[in-house]
Parts: sequence; structure tokens; C-alpha cells
Amino acid sequence: AAQRAIRGAAIALAASLAACSSNKRLPGDNEPTLATLRDRVVAIAPDKPENALVVAEAQTIAAYRQFLQSAPNAPQRPEAMRRIGDLEMDNADRRSADAGGDLPDYKAAIARYQEFLKAYPSDPRNDRVLYQLARAQEQGGDLEQALKTLTLLVAQHPGTIHADEAHFRRGEMLFALRDYKEAEAAYATVLEGARSAQTRTPFTERALYMQGWSLYKLARHEDGLKAFFGVLDLKLGSLGPSVRDEAKLEDLRALTRADRELVDDTFRVMSISLATLQGAEMIPRYIDSPVRDGYQFRVYQQLGELYIKQDRIKDAADTYAAFVRRQPLHAQAPLLQARVIEIYASAGFDNLALEAKKDHVVRYGTESEFRRANPSGWARAQPLVKTHLTDLARRLP
Repeated sequence: AAQRAIRGAAIALAASLAACSSNKRLPGDNEPTLATLRDRVVAIAPDKPENALVVAEAQTIAAYRQFLQSAPNAPQRPEAMRRIGDLEMDNADRRSADAGGDLPDYKAAIARYQEFLKAYPSDPRNDRVLYQLARAQEQGGDLEQALKTLTLLVAQHPGTIHADEAHFRRGEMLFALRDYKEAEAAYATVLEGARSAQTRTPFTERALYMQGWSLYKLARHEDGLKAFFGVLDLKLGSLGPSVRDEAKLEDLRALTRADRELVDDTFRVMSISLATLQGAEMIPRYIDSPVRDGYQFRVYQQLGELYIKQDRIKDAADTYAAFVRRQPLHAQAPLLQARVIEIYASAGFDNLALEAKKDHVVRYGTESEFRRANPSGWARAQPLVKTHLTDLARRLP
């Protein structure tokens, strides 16, 4: 009887739909024909802005929560709890990308990871949970808690695959909190790990740079210079002869814009450190490899330009001249010697400029040792040599 009733209702519903379709007229149409559709404008309402991924993740979270409620003793509970935290983290990351500068809310992800650690303090995957928790705290703006979590991570799981990044991030947070001593120690740990493994990690370059800055902040300028020279070794050491032959960093096409900015800033802080110490006298003790020998003229050059900005004219000229004395046959030596002339002339020291011009002509003239040792460099220097010869000839009595 029940089946007959259902079948009867279905037949009645089908008949009703058929009757409706036979008498239906589209709004605004006098005749339901194709011709009437030619000039008709149909307004299409936009779909609701629902992200399918967001909906799917919400459904997945709900499913995991239902599982946790229904299976209190299931062995899969730890994995379910951890995955809920990861999904909440993904949601927060997505909101962060769309926030337009607003601080995203990572509270849900933080709560899930903390629940996991409380429920399973000895789980072998806790290093990953601590890593994610620290990231959520950092992204949420709580640097102090993130720092504590990362410190706990490296203390409890020293062999974790996240060790290098954890130490590096600790260094970044400690530096931001102006704890430069502990920041330097964290960066040193990253670098020591890379040296022990005889490999270069994604954090090596930045850790070396920030170690230098930490030492600079601690007024340990000599140690800081070691780190900064290490940065230049990494960035300029692979460029080959172009480091020696091209005077301007912007002409080094192998450097990306980011690399060039890093190198510029490294030279800047190195120059400040050298000026704080004994200036150009300090440079030779750091030139201990062929790589550094290739770019050392830039170190003198950058220090000299800093002295000019500080209106230390004599120190600037002496710095350029120091390089020329140290490497008289270097391809850039004529240009740096010419800079000495420019410095004196622009400062109004005419007699010193005149003596520098005489020196330039003798060093790079037709009969010079430089011509025999460096023919290409000599050819590049000749326009300046001729200019100085002409000027000197005018001054003869």
C-alpha cells in the first residue's frame, strides 16, 4: 500500500510539472519562439563569492572534529588533531595574503597545536608541531612566544630537519628584540651547521650577513668585518674576471638587483667599521684569498667614498693611494689614482692635485712597467694620461 501511494504521488507530480510546462511563458515574451530571443537581454546575477577550496577545507575540518568526538580512543586521533591545526594554519595564511596589511588571526591554529602538544607531549612528530606553532605565533605578531617555542624546538629536537631554519628564525627574532649577543650566537649555530655538513644551506648567506650586523651592533667591528667579507666572497667570488675588470657594481650584469643591494649595503657597513678602526690600514689583513684579491679595490673605493661624504679629504685620497701602492699593476689602479687627483682638485688643493697628476703620468706613461704588465689596462688609462700630460705642459714655465 505504501509503495502504491508513493508511485501515485510521483505520477501526480510528473503530471503537474507537465501541465506547468505546457502553459509556461517566459517573462517579457509574447510568444515563446526563438525569434523572440534575438534582441532579448538577459541579466545574469553574479555567483556568490564562495571559494571552493575554503568550503572544502571547512568540510574537512568538520569531518575531523566529528571523528574526534565519535572515536575518543582511536589511534588516528593524533593525526586528526595535527591535520586540523594544519588546515587552520592554511586558512590563516590565505587570509593573511588577502588581508591587505591587516594582521591575520592565527589564534585557531595556535590553539589546535597547543592542544596537540598537551595531549601528546611525547609524540615523535612534535618537532613539526612546534615548528608550525612558532610560525603561527610569529605570523600572528607574538614574537616573544614564537621565540620561546623555537627555543623549545631546538632544545628538545636538536636533530630536527627544521634545525637550521629554527636557529635562523631565532636569530631574526632576537635581533628584532635587540638581543644582539644571543642573535649572533643563533646565526653562528646556523653557520657552524653548514660548515660541519660542508654544504651551503638556504640560510647561509643571510645568516652570515646578519651575524656581521649583530657583531657590528655589539661594537665587535673586527669580527663583524670577517662576516661581511664572507658575504662578499659568496656574492662576488663566483663572478670571475668581471669583478676585477668592471669598476661599477651596476655593470656586473651577473648580479641580480637583490644581490646588488645586498653587496652595496655590505660595503657600506664595512666602510663604517673600517673608518671606526684604522681605516685603510686594516684592509690588507682581510685579503687572504684570490677571491678577495679580485675585489679588494672595491673595498678601498667604498671606504674612500665614505671619507668624502664625511669631508675627510686627506683620508679619502690616502685610501685610494694606498690601494695603488699595494697593487700598482691592477687593472683598476689607474682609475683609483685618477680619483686621487679628482679629490684634491675638487677640494681646492691644487698643489696636491698637481703632484698626483705627475705621479699618474709616471706610473702609466709610455715607458711604464704597467704598460708591459697590463697592456689592456694601460690602453684604457691613456686618455687620462694624455689629459694630465697636456695640463702639466701648460704649467711649465
